Amino acid sequence: MGEAGSEAQLVDTVQDALLNSDDLQDFLDQLAEHAATAIETGGHTACSALVLRGRQERTVSAVTGPILWAEYQAGYDDGPGLSALRTGTAVLVHDVSAETRWNALMADASAAGIGSILAVPLRVDVGGLGAVLSFYDREGYGFDDRSVAAAANFARIAAKPLLLAERLDRMVQRTAHLVAALESRTTINLAAGIVMGQNSCSQLQAMEILRRASNARNVKLRDVAQGIVEPLAGAAATRFDD
Repeated sequence: MGEAGSEAQLVDTVQDALLNSDDLQDFLDQLAEHAATAIETGGHTACSALVLRGRQERTVSAVTGPILWAEYQAGYDDGPGLSALRTGTAVLVHDVSAETRWNALMADASAAGIGSILAVPLRVDVGGLGAVLSFYDREGYGFDDRSVAAAANFARIAAKPLLLAERLDRMVQRTAHLVAALESRTTINLAAGIVMGQNSCSQLQAMEILRRASNARNVKLRDVAQGIVEPLAGAAATRFDD
């Protein structure tokens, strides 16, 4: 297959992964798996995908290989992947055992059976978003110039689909939060109505009663409301079934 055909196939592969994924995590799983295959180093390669939202929120996906030690775990503030993100350029560790940067991380990598590491950033720096693919080989000097070029090409192809997947994920999360907020408000309003009927009071007075109960019990207002609504809802359903 020619170079143009190979690139077209990679584009189709990444797009299919996006279309067939259930969420961002699922897409990252597929992306990392395809990336490991794309650089073709002889079957020794594994890959992890890292997405950073701002400075704190991180999503990591790892596939085959002894890479669960990866630098993104707590305790590591830097490493090849984070350095690639920061500089916007690929970072290559030819021989983990001889690398003098990130000593603690390299020691853990070597103990996990990692010989070499290649980290390639995806250019999706929009609104504090960053992403990187990190490749791991069991052998030292596992990545040559051809591997680096193939990894960079895959990262270029995957950048926009990953950006879309991340945006869709944010939309899903926002929708879930809105639904939860609406459900919470509905429950509180129902509980206030019940309190109004039981105490012959206004809505403001009913809300104050609910707030006092929330403070006294040290529980959320929604939970107090849920405790009032659920028994009556169950009783109403029982009467309806009869």
